[in-house]
Amino acid sequence: MYDVILFDVDGTLLDTSRGILLSLEETLDKYGIDYSFLTAEDRETFIGPPMELSMERWFGIKGEMNADICAGYRKHYREVNLMTADPYEGIEKMLDDLIDSGFILGVASYKKQDYLMKILEGFGLDKYFKSICGSDYSGKLTKADIIHNCLRELDVEDRSRVLMVGDTCYDSVGAVDAGVDFCFAGWGFGKICECDPVMSCERPADLPALLAD
Repeated sequence: MYDVILFDVDGTLLDTSRGILLSLEETLDKYGIDYSFLTAEDRETFIGPPMELSMERWFGIKGEMNADICAGYRKHYREVNLMTADPYEGIEKMLDDLIDSGFILGVASYKKQDYLMKILEGFGLDKYFKSICGSDYSGKLTKADIIHNCLRELDVEDRSRVLMVGDTCYDSVGAVDAGVDFCFAGWGFGKICECDPVMSCERPADLPALLAD
């Protein structure tokens, strides 16, 4: 059914929550922004989408101030907390099994390209992927744009043979806009009711068998 499987990173390949939330809190403290009203569930919504959208959504911050805060957050995250993350249990075996089954694997992530390469290389996951595509520094690329870039690198024309695996509605919407199917990663941070996937998977270890059916 599928030949190419694309993966998100935050909440799909890696649990990056500790590093992201530490950098978020330290950046908000620096700018004197009150975030005490955020619940633990609210904070999880910062993991995955572009930080600019989250700043506007939760604090109403737009324009130049939004850009300044997000630049400060990214600098802190890159220099201090980028590698504060953990691969999800079973991720490497899942990737090995998918490759052994003949799937071509890629990464399509909102993470900035250099962060993306550094973190995947740091955890030894880069070796599994034929294409690794991240976001631009201007924040103009949509998730669909990033998926398009990945498929262009892989020279894939038949989108019906492509599955995007991710854990948020941003991954789902990006997949739909790019013309590929979406699988919800139930081990991540999103909610399946927000994603409307063609399939869902609760553990990394289950994905190879699910795709073999």
